[in-house]
Amino acid sequence: MLNIYANNYPQEKIHLQLDKKIYRPGETVWFKAYIFSGADPSLVSRNFYAELSDPSGKVLERKVYPVTESSTAGSFDLPKKIESRHLHLRAYTTWMTNFDTAFYYEKDIHIYDEKLDSAGTVTIVPREAKMQFFPEGGDMIGGVETMVAFKANDQFGLPEVVKGVIQDRSGKELLSFESMHDGMGKFLVAPDKGDSLTAVWKDERGIEHRTGLPAPKATGAVLRAITGNQKVLFSVARSPDGGPELKRLTIIGHMHQHLIYKARINLDENFMSGGTIPTGQLPSGVMVLTLFDANMMPLAERAVFINNHEYQFSPEISVQIKGVNKRGKNTLVIDVPDTVKSNLSMAVTDATADGEFPNDENIVSRLLLTGEIRGQVHNPYFYFSGTADSLVNMLDLVMMTHGWRRIRWEALAKGQLPVIRNPEQDYLGMKVEVLGVDPYKIPKDESLNVILSRKDSSTQLLSVPHISGSKFGLMGLVFFDTVKAYYQFNTNRALADQAAITFSNGLIRGPKSAKSLYAGFDGWTAEDSLYLKRNRYIQEELIRVQPIEDARVKTLAAATVIGHQKTATEKLDERYTSGLFAGGDAQTFNLLDDPFANASPDIFTFLQGKVAGLQITTGSGPGGTPSLSWRGGRPSLYLNEMQVDAQQLQSISVPDIAMVKVFRPGSGVGFGGGSGGTIAVYTKKGGDSRTNTDNIKGMPRAILAGYSIPKEFYSPNYLENNAANAQEDLRTTLYWKPYVMTNRETRRVTVDFFNNDITKKLRVVVEGFNEDGKLAHIETIIQ
Repeated sequence: MLNIYANNYPQEKIHLQLDKKIYRPGETVWFKAYIFSGADPSLVSRNFYAELSDPSGKVLERKVYPVTESSTAGSFDLPKKIESRHLHLRAYTTWMTNFDTAFYYEKDIHIYDEKLDSAGTVTIVPREAKMQFFPEGGDMIGGVETMVAFKANDQFGLPEVVKGVIQDRSGKELLSFESMHDGMGKFLVAPDKGDSLTAVWKDERGIEHRTGLPAPKATGAVLRAITGNQKVLFSVARSPDGGPELKRLTIIGHMHQHLIYKARINLDENFMSGGTIPTGQLPSGVMVLTLFDANMMPLAERAVFINNHEYQFSPEISVQIKGVNKRGKNTLVIDVPDTVKSNLSMAVTDATADGEFPNDENIVSRLLLTGEIRGQVHNPYFYFSGTADSLVNMLDLVMMTHGWRRIRWEALAKGQLPVIRNPEQDYLGMKVEVLGVDPYKIPKDESLNVILSRKDSSTQLLSVPHISGSKFGLMGLVFFDTVKAYYQFNTNRALADQAAITFSNGLIRGPKSAKSLYAGFDGWTAEDSLYLKRNRYIQEELIRVQPIEDARVKTLAAATVIGHQKTATEKLDERYTSGLFAGGDAQTFNLLDDPFANASPDIFTFLQGKVAGLQITTGSGPGGTPSLSWRGGRPSLYLNEMQVDAQQLQSISVPDIAMVKVFRPGSGVGFGGGSGGTIAVYTKKGGDSRTNTDNIKGMPRAILAGYSIPKEFYSPNYLENNAANAQEDLRTTLYWKPYVMTNRETRRVTVDFFNNDITKKLRVVVEGFNEDGKLAHIETIIQ
């Protein structure tokens, strides 16, 4: 059953790299999403959902993006007015909605607003400490020595320093305890049967509290574990008067639903036994030990963390040109020494405005630790900052105080499988249902001809097959914004008049609300003070320059500006391209002005020999599918910015093509960042086109929603003579590149960007993974 779960029901987890940690109203939140399953990049999901909500749970924005190379990228535009110091970000895939929502990606992002930060405008809620106790393995057993971990935090989830004593029912003091790290600690206790234990403790403000411990069970077994040098030592102890079901036990160890250890434990003669699990060959991550009785019912469960330090690879960031002066140019080189493919993202921010939190969550701590367990972990990357035994012990406290309950053993033992309400879709679908007509009136060989018309007037003809009954469907579509779908039945054309036809895109509807992690917390902690001061300064500068900018705009409006006369190709680019495909460093072919283009039998023949490094081999025989390669990779192909295969593109008549743009490998354009290059073909629009689309008129139509429109990060070039460069530059995100793709042939990527007017200290963050599933997180400061 574990094998069935592991192979057919893999559990996904998500990490989001944001461009920075604190935002002002009206700014853009840029993010790159990485999707893993177990220790490897996920190959399951195709659709990614991200939602931004306010503290009340109201969803402000919802974005849906296609997934490729186990990743995607997107953005949120923050409202101009935000009445809170934080907003909540939640992300998930279609596949994840079939399982426990506790494993969605959840994060609160800080919002800075001078009005909220001014004295007297916000009521700071007093902190109230609380404590939870977690017997190792799950239960305390009467008469059996048990390790009990504890966790103390306030009502917002922030750690509390505590110390106190444990008393029995009579008030006798049994032991004292105090927190070791971030409100966590542990102690050994052997409770008597029927006894009740109480903790009497004080928080860091000296306030005394009384908290009861879980009641000890009369019979059962205690599971204890210690992580050592490439091994886990465990012990099992049963109550002396337990029944026969406690004398023959089974223990298993499992990671990512894969069984990696199993042993029988005979407690006929002894009350205690133990063993050793070798872990040197395992991937780093959370391993769970589960103890079963003789009837294979679960008795105890313990999570441990395996850290073999093999999970990282190390790209190098070198500064070729440093420019921390006003509008200085910076040139960085990212060098991946390995030859395997890597998928990285890069953010450059004002280090002082963005805070100094090296132990905040990142791709390593999220995918190895917090994405595997319940609850919030304070400063999770702290536990990966070294190899000292103290860090190992602190991380083990996290394992003991955060629940792990991905597997329902009772259901698994009965052979029950998870109910999949939302199977993963192959990108967007066109799901069509015919209502009001008996299904038997629909011929089995019926199909639906659909013409997709986009807002730029480009069209695409689709044949949607009959699935069964009244349903038609087609998957694997990729389009953005909304499209008009003009349709006509192929056999019985009268069906469109006799029935109601509904169209849907196959995407799911997410939860209506999302609660913040630290609900009600509307203050700043002491560690926030430095970047609060910096953001206050930037806010004041924005207020100062606004009248200057308003006056400058009025002056420009009255002036006559003589600008650069655009070429025919530049005008064509503006007319046809959008998003990441617009502008950019590409080789552009204007077929409208090429009298010899129409002589080519297909677009691949036209491109042969015209692009340096691009290898095009025509297929054998007439109409054979060509093969393409560029620097060891395969170029992505797009028709009117919708991804297609070579055969589809080959079928397009060259006289119907207006323009071709060819982006070099690693350009960041297209799915997966275009690691093997990108070829974008555009068919002629009205005014340019020979194709007559008047036949669309009179056909019934539906509106179909597509993916969220991708937004391109604007990075100014101060070496150009541009009127926009006259305004003052107070950006705190100086550069954002969601796709930095490398492979055997392209191991070095050069990045150029310009500083703003006020920043003297830059933070560069690079994160990502390679095709072996190894992770990278690098932070460097330029000052």
